[in-house]
Amino acid sequence: MARAEGRVRFGLTDAGKVILRGIGFIAFATLIIPAFDVLSVLVCVMLVALVVGFILRPRILITGNLPDRIIAGQTADLTYTIKNVGRLPAYSLRVRFRAMPEAIEQTAEAEAVSPLGPGQMTEMVVAIRPKRRGCYQIRPPVCESSFPFNLFRFGSSPAGQECLTVLPVFSRLDISLPYASRHVNVSSLRPAGRMGTSPEYIGNRPYQPGDSRRRIDVRAWARLSVPATKEYDDDLDNYAALVLDTRGAENRGKSGPKEIKELEAAISLCASLAYTIHRDCLIDLLLAGADLHSFTSLPRTMRLDRVHETLAAVESSEDYPAEQIRSLLEDRLSEISEIVFIVLHWDRAYRQVAQWAEQAGCHCTVMVVGEPDVSDFGLPISEGGWKEMTGTNPQSALHNPQLAIETVSDVRYVSADEVLAGRRDPS
Repeated sequence: MARAEGRVRFGLTDAGKVILRGIGFIAFATLIIPAFDVLSVLVCVMLVALVVGFILRPRILITGNLPDRIIAGQTADLTYTIKNVGRLPAYSLRVRFRAMPEAIEQTAEAEAVSPLGPGQMTEMVVAIRPKRRGCYQIRPPVCESSFPFNLFRFGSSPAGQECLTVLPVFSRLDISLPYASRHVNVSSLRPAGRMGTSPEYIGNRPYQPGDSRRRIDVRAWARLSVPATKEYDDDLDNYAALVLDTRGAENRGKSGPKEIKELEAAISLCASLAYTIHRDCLIDLLLAGADLHSFTSLPRTMRLDRVHETLAAVESSEDYPAEQIRSLLEDRLSEISEIVFIVLHWDRAYRQVAQWAEQAGCHCTVMVVGEPDVSDFGLPISEGGWKEMTGTNPQSALHNPQLAIETVSDVRYVSADEVLAGRRDPS
């Protein structure tokens, strides 16, 4: 970004606002006591500062760009190079963003060493801190001068906008997944991210129901009189899918503009999980609500960034049925080994999808953002109805979710407050 011309902008500094309030106060006081001399002096000072500042306003070329991505909650120092392209020296220069989105605050303005002679240049650093993830359109900064009396700011507002992506907060989790690889179709687009495609024979083992008939070793069967299966080390990548619940409930408290605390915690947890597992497996799919994002054609090094960029733009959505989620994943489950569900409410819709994924051979890990609740299991809340279906009482089932959900590999609960506070250790 390089701008030297634009619409002329001017505004009052803090000192100018004080003088203007003083003029109003004195003008009101003149109705009681004669103070026209003081009023005239102040008005003259303001007029001189306005006229001289406008005539001597700086002609500055600003060079610099916003970063592509910033993590929410972190302060970013932006370096801009300014050059005086005018014929006169420039005094009292300051670089700042005039209009910023509500979710982004400017923590420090940059001031240049005065004067900046014609043709001279210097670097200035502006600090900003985004408070919430998202994709924002930001106007370039403006270089202003408060010369001569620091009462007005004069500068030119560059045209155009730049895009800034604010990523959700993420960190490494203390979590382990099975990372069980599965054989995939090598004729698909998957080789773009695969580490290897040559299976290696490592020996035989007894035949088990469900094994492929093509791998039966006929010679070993004839020699041992029992079926034997050839075992291979496929040396394949582990493929994972992330399923994020984005349904916003009316009774969930909002912690900021358009911000639901539980949803923000779930998105941050999803970003942390992707950051934790991306070196051990390939993140193939991200299902955010009812929107499916595929990263099959991307190389391994680009997938984590694309996942975080996608999560930065996720917003709450309306309720959607389990059949809609299932239809999006149906064609890909045979090539996915691990599915992680990050849900706000472990209800019947996501239980059906998880059970169906387990039956398809995927290992499912469920992370529920919130505290365990009897209604999470979709069973009668009355104790009698619960005992009839599970043989236990609701409280013991809450401490051991496997009693109520036998077909899901792993169910874990994590507090939204702990996630937002930076403690991400799902248990």
